[in-house]
Amino acid sequence: MPPIYITLRVPDNGGPLSLTHVETVSRALYDLIEREKIVFDLIAGIPRAGEPFAKVVAKLSEKSLIKLGKKEESGIRKIDSVISGEHQYGQRVLLIDDLITQADTKKEAIAVCEEAGLVVAAVVVLVDREQGGPEELKEAGYSLYAVFPLSQLLDYYVEADLITPEKRDEVKEYVAANR
Repeated sequence: MPPIYITLRVPDNGGPLSLTHVETVSRALYDLIEREKIVFDLIAGIPRAGEPFAKVVAKLSEKSLIKLGKKEESGIRKIDSVISGEHQYGQRVLLIDDLITQADTKKEAIAVCEEAGLVVAAVVVLVDREQGGPEELKEAGYSLYAVFPLSQLLDYYVEADLITPEKRDEVKEYVAANR
């Protein structure tokens, strides 16, 4: 069992985030997008955790939002289609999610977008758990941008007396062993 669990979801998706939290996270994602000068035409949230943030970032950036579909087969949920939102062949889509551990769901979303004739501009997340996801995406030819690496958050939590240095070290050891 991992010594840390991060949930960045809204209540109707099993998480603790209020609309105010979603706005704050989305603003941080938008600031990163602006700082990195990421060029895109459309936005899609990776189902389900990325969708609330993508909706707000679409408003902030004045870009169109598309929705990716997710279905379940044999107990496995997979992203399977672009199910709503106008899009045209060759448009650049920015994918947004809450965090990255490994790159599996990001690769599913990328494949769906590319099958629809879209070009993936980048993937943006709030937290990089530092367990290999960005490297997997880079090897596949895609860029990932994260507002925070997990190690930076852990250091902040220690400074703010929210966790002990021992807990931080335990989490860092777990992450290093599970890359």
